[in-house]
Amino acid sequence: MDRMRSVSESHSHPINQGKKGNISPPSRSINPLTSSSSLSSLHLTPNKVRKDSAKISLNKVLADYKFFGNIVTFKSQEAYGFIRSEQVTGDVFFSLHHLSTSDKDFCKEGVLGKWVSFTIKDMGKKSMEARKVTMVPSNTSVVFMVGRVMSWIKNGCLVQVTSGLGLQHLNNRLFAPFVEVQGLETGLAGSEVTFKIHVDRNFKMEGREVRKVEKKSEEPKEELRKTRKPRRRAVTEGTSVGDDDITEEEKLMSVKSFSSEEFSDELVTKVEFMDSASLSSLFDKQLKARLAIIAQQPVGSKIVVAVIKRAAKLERNNVEEKITRMIMANFMNICSTKQGCAVVQTGLEYFSSSNKVMLAEQLLELDSVEQFTALWVQGSHIFSMMLGVLDESNLTMVGFALSGHYVTLSSHIRHYKPVKALLINLVNTEGFVEILPELEQELVSLACNKFGHFVVSALLQSSPTLIKSRLINLFSGHIASLSTHQVCHAVIVTALEEGMDGTQAAFIEEVCTVSTNQADMAVIKLTKDRFGHLVVLAMLKVSRHKQVHNLLKASILCKQEDVVENEFAAKVLKTIKTEFHSRTAGNYCK
Repeated sequence: MDRMRSVSESHSHPINQGKKGNISPPSRSINPLTSSSSLSSLHLTPNKVRKDSAKISLNKVLADYKFFGNIVTFKSQEAYGFIRSEQVTGDVFFSLHHLSTSDKDFCKEGVLGKWVSFTIKDMGKKSMEARKVTMVPSNTSVVFMVGRVMSWIKNGCLVQVTSGLGLQHLNNRLFAPFVEVQGLETGLAGSEVTFKIHVDRNFKMEGREVRKVEKKSEEPKEELRKTRKPRRRAVTEGTSVGDDDITEEEKLMSVKSFSSEEFSDELVTKVEFMDSASLSSLFDKQLKARLAIIAQQPVGSKIVVAVIKRAAKLERNNVEEKITRMIMANFMNICSTKQGCAVVQTGLEYFSSSNKVMLAEQLLELDSVEQFTALWVQGSHIFSMMLGVLDESNLTMVGFALSGHYVTLSSHIRHYKPVKALLINLVNTEGFVEILPELEQELVSLACNKFGHFVVSALLQSSPTLIKSRLINLFSGHIASLSTHQVCHAVIVTALEEGMDGTQAAFIEEVCTVSTNQADMAVIKLTKDRFGHLVVLAMLKVSRHKQVHNLLKASILCKQEDVVENEFAAKVLKTIKTEFHSRTAGNYCK
């Protein structure tokens, strides 16, 4: 607590006295463990001054932080090289001048592959260089810092570095994303943590592998836990124990007992056979007070899931409704962990229709892209499940919340799946026509994206006929080039399979026509290509029994002597010959 008070008094710290621009008026002083330490507080007036102050302080604290990596490139004549480290995005330049004097003798024999520790200096214009480069043994460990979680924001938490020079620059703040935070209760500030530093190309620093520091003061509680097993088991199992006999400490210990292996399988099994009275007792005494916390624990979440399933069988609507309200009140907090998402998913599977809708309508409370992406970190699957519960008007509202960001989100490895699910649900709504122009503008580039092409293919398969034709026609005039693309060829195959007869014929004629600036038809190039031949096979399949089918076959067979040696073209020729022999055999009686 002494350290926490010193943070709130940091405005009067001697180090900051000379920086008047960094001192907030006394009337606006706030507890440091609330939003005053978060990024949102940095956006308050004076905005730029506070952000710059936190960044400058952090840079001072981490100026001598030692990164760890190995030399992957070294030019002895030019006297420079590059270091690769898992803590830095991209390779880091270093000059022989900044290699420690004792290590320069090794340069004659070569330093390639040697492990080194180094500091980093920002050179501006997205450039950084290594300083104080020193050779170290290959088994040297990465340096972990110590800090304290000061506040939580949309995408993670802000940590105050307390090791090294941290206590001399108390207003330093280091951002740590949710995916790097382990063992911490979201929303709870003040926890002491360890972490390592990561730097990207823009010299933006982040905390990685953030873990809570286990305090030795917890050891006496372990002894207390062992001596009180019989009583805690009685409370956990919902048997009658007088409230006067249970202290606050024992109640807390009973909640912690959910993390014990002794209760994990035993209690979950007992819940499956509880009657209505026992289930209500268990919920009211053991789960109700701290459901949001228990639902995020590995063992606790299993117990909550078991209670939800048992309540559905017993039709205990009062328990179900209580759990629904508690999940709604702590929705983002619960969904920030895998265990919490499992609880919400169980609710969406077993709750009554009205309670499912109440849970799904929590998506309407998310009004920014950042909130949606934070949910998708662990809860992309439950997001997709919720979309199926919402009615058209609410579904449209969710769709409009992401307007202007569909192309970007569809191209992201973590976001394309929930975006695909949302668009599939939106295609049959009236509001989709307002989102469609945004997708049309970048549809071709999105179809060539490693992740975006899944979204485009799903749209072509799910859209109504008019919208489907509108989207497919955007590829017209680019069939030859797109068919040889490593991912877009799959979209062209889908377009051929889903397109109308006229569209299919137009695509085939496009690659079977020789233009003035071409020596051969594009279909010959496609037939010999690793990806293009798959498009040609799709064309042969969809055009069968149609007039354009003969044009396609004739265009390929007239040049078969040029392509017969190609392994991909051989597959196309085999398909054509198999079709011919099948027709010939059909003319004779067997």
